[in-house]
Amino acid sequence: MTDVRQSRPSAPLWTVALAGATALVYWAFLGWDQHKDIDPVTGAQTGPYQAWQVIGLGLVLALLVFEAGRRGRPLLASLVVSVVLTVSFGVDAATDADSDGLWPIGTALVAIGSLFGTGVVAGIGALLGRRRRAR
Repeated sequence: MTDVRQSRPSAPLWTVALAGATALVYWAFLGWDQHKDIDPVTGAQTGPYQAWQVIGLGLVLALLVFEAGRRGRPLLASLVVSVVLTVSFGVDAATDADSDGLWPIGTALVAIGSLFGTGVVAGIGALLGRRRRAR
C-alpha cells in the first residue's frame, strides 16, 4: 500500500512563511516611519503613519490571510499574523524615541483588531476554499 499524502505544506512551514511575510510587510509599510507631522496652523501632531501605509499593510495582510484560509489554514493564519503584527507594532512603538507612553494601549488595540480582522478574512477564505474543493 502506498502512503498518499495531501499536497499541502505542513503547519511549521506555514507558520514560518506567515510569520516572515507578516514581519516583512509590517517593516516595509510601517516600521521605517517614525516621523510625526505637526500642523503649522493648529500645532496638532499626527502620525507617524500616513493613510496609504496603513491601507497598504491591511490589504497585503488581508490577501495573505485570505489565501492561507483558502488553502485550509484559517486558524493558523489568523493567530500567526495577529501575533507577529502585534509584536512588531509593540516593539516599534515601545522603542520610539518620541513615545508618549501610550504604546501598551495601542498594542492591545492592534492585537484585538488584528485578531478579529484576520479571523473574518481567513474564515471567508476557508469558506470559499471549501466550496471550490467540493465541486
